[in-house]
Amino acid sequence: MKKKIIVISAGRSDYDRYYPILKGLNKKKKIKIYLFLTKAHQDEKFGNTYSFIDKDFSIIKNKYTNNDFKKNMTESFCDDLSFLVKKIKKINPNLLVVLGDRFEMLIGPISVIPNNTPIVHFFGGAVTEGAIDEQVRHAITKMSHLHFVATQSYKERLMQLGEEKWRIKNIGVHSLDILKEKSNKTKKELNKYFKFDFNKPYCLVTFHPVTLELNKIRNQLKNLLYCLKKTKLNIAFTYPNADPKNEIIIESYKKNFSNKNKYLFIKNCGNENYASIMKNCLFVIGNSSSGLVEAASLKIPSINIGTRQNGKLKPANVIDSDYSKKKILIAIKKGLSPKFKKEIKKLKNPYQSKISVNKVVEILAKLKINDKLLRKKFIKY
Repeated sequence: MKKKIIVISAGRSDYDRYYPILKGLNKKKKIKIYLFLTKAHQDEKFGNTYSFIDKDFSIIKNKYTNNDFKKNMTESFCDDLSFLVKKIKKINPNLLVVLGDRFEMLIGPISVIPNNTPIVHFFGGAVTEGAIDEQVRHAITKMSHLHFVATQSYKERLMQLGEEKWRIKNIGVHSLDILKEKSNKTKKELNKYFKFDFNKPYCLVTFHPVTLELNKIRNQLKNLLYCLKKTKLNIAFTYPNADPKNEIIIESYKKNFSNKNKYLFIKNCGNENYASIMKNCLFVIGNSSSGLVEAASLKIPSINIGTRQNGKLKPANVIDSDYSKKKILIAIKKGLSPKFKKEIKKLKNPYQSKISVNKVVEILAKLKINDKLLRKKFIKY
């Protein structure tokens, strides 16, 4: 009898980090993977990321009309929750797997807690002081029965939350193992695909709404965009995530950067294109976790703006700046300096994987669902 596992994906970023493990699980004859995609994957506004999902997985997704995409996050959450509960009744999974801290990720644990279905959480223990992700991540930790974390310090934080030590495995981020081979597209190939000149010096921008500072977003953007124009560089902008006020960011980009020969806007470019664009840029700038995690493996300077990533482990390629024009320009100058680029050439990414994908797959495949796993204790160390 096959072990049935439902995996929740709330967007493009978690799917990319899941992928090596999902692929390994999917090869197991005694495991059946069901991949549940929340509404964001089907939103044309963000590039309809469903089209990038590996079709080898059994996909579960709700059907949405154009009016559904106008709903706020809580309304969409309720729609997806109701749909998933019905699917869980039919599938009766043995395990549920979630990753990270997106608000929508809560759908999974809430759906299966009444059924005593074990919950596996990837990449808990981090801190995101500038976003509601902070609350969501730690809430999921307390609802989960097994934890796979990215660093030793994140493991220790879960222990601070009272989790039993045997439940926590420090595995690193396995998607980094294939990042270099994923980033091998040439500039010529990128030019042809995007109809944009990547031969000219450019930077890569990813800026998400800071959900605890939404009333300040316009001023934050005003300063960032001023500094980007000051560089006179070509720019590749990736779209923000589905957090509230994302439309302000998108509209500001298009209003201030209308020259299509100089500025590129990408709704969703796929993992390989994104890695190749990052590899060839002068620096990345914004407030995305990719600037902390992926950029370090490619030895790319990462200018981290504001508070969204405060509390996370930051590799040596990260240059922190507040939202002031002066500090942003100083950070950009440092990121462009040959001295700094030389300093990070031998950088070892602290998020690099600690154990093999195969070992993680075996842990999940052989996981015994028993009273010890399901009966959680709060441990004071």
